[in-house]
Amino acid sequence: MNRSVLRLLVMLGACASAHALSAQRADSAVKPALATADARDSLFVRARKLVLEGNGGKGRALVDSALTAATGALDSATALYWRGSLAATASDAERDYRRVIVEYPFSPHSGDALLALAQLEMARGDRDPAIDHLQRFLLQRPNDPERVRAGIWLGRLLLEQNQLTRGCAVLLRTRAALGDTAVETRNQVDYYAARCAGVDTVAPVVRAPPPARTVRPDTTRRRVPVADSVRVDTTTRRPTARRDSLRPQRRDSSRPDSSRPPARNRDSEVAKRYTVQVAAYDTKESAIELVNRLSARGIVGRVVNSQSAPYRVRVGHYATDAEATTAMRELKDKGITGFVTTTDNETAPVKK
Repeated sequence: MNRSVLRLLVMLGACASAHALSAQRADSAVKPALATADARDSLFVRARKLVLEGNGGKGRALVDSALTAATGALDSATALYWRGSLAATASDAERDYRRVIVEYPFSPHSGDALLALAQLEMARGDRDPAIDHLQRFLLQRPNDPERVRAGIWLGRLLLEQNQLTRGCAVLLRTRAALGDTAVETRNQVDYYAARCAGVDTVAPVVRAPPPARTVRPDTTRRRVPVADSVRVDTTTRRPTARRDSLRPQRRDSSRPDSSRPPARNRDSEVAKRYTVQVAAYDTKESAIELVNRLSARGIVGRVVNSQSAPYRVRVGHYATDAEATTAMRELKDKGITGFVTTTDNETAPVKK
């Protein structure tokens, strides 16, 4: 055999060996991550099987161990959601679901937690909070495959509340998003939309009132001081003003000066120790991103705890728990879920 041909075969064999070695290294680098994900999912599946078979304590212990061993936001959100799904009581499930949507709003399970909370509220007969959860789900999950089911639930609840315009609008949007093969789902939507005949689902246009006319003061006329008392000149018989009445009067120091702004009460600011927490993140960047998005909506938020994670996002300072609860409900009307807490553990706000 020619030496040049032999040399070429040796080089091709070396290249093939190097390629196989690199492929083996790449495969060995990917397999641990896949194995970790498979092990995590199989753990939750095994826990659910134990709960369904009547061994709830052992199944929930597996989920608790996964939550304790979680190292990132995704693992923590997944373990919290599964612990809520397998909870022994509705209150325990609600607590874990709320933690998912508040502390991990960008996790894949936040939408599932919103739907689960809506189901819990509907089971209790509380329509208003269920409507809030479903509206938030449709707003935050525009491409979620569960949008059809959420739209049917929301439309039905709104019709039960006699909110025909909103309920019919939701049902019509849900029906328009269905495919040609979703015959059963379309029939379900049509069943609830039977009350929508003749209902105008177009919101009326509200025109802003015309701006008020500003009346400018007339500065052309000179104001003449009015005398406090008048005396009569005996020679000309004309009334003249007394000189002492035109003199500037001294202000009584015992009376308060209404022209000065009231002094700022520092004690009331110190007493404002209640606040509303809307999220908590493992990274400062995620928390600052949420603050910026809140600011774009006209809501002033702040990031607290600049030492280490979690980085909490909070809104407002309030003197009483009742004031903070009212603010929490106003945020909830805007699609922002939070809970009332105190500022006792706050450190300096994180600088952007």
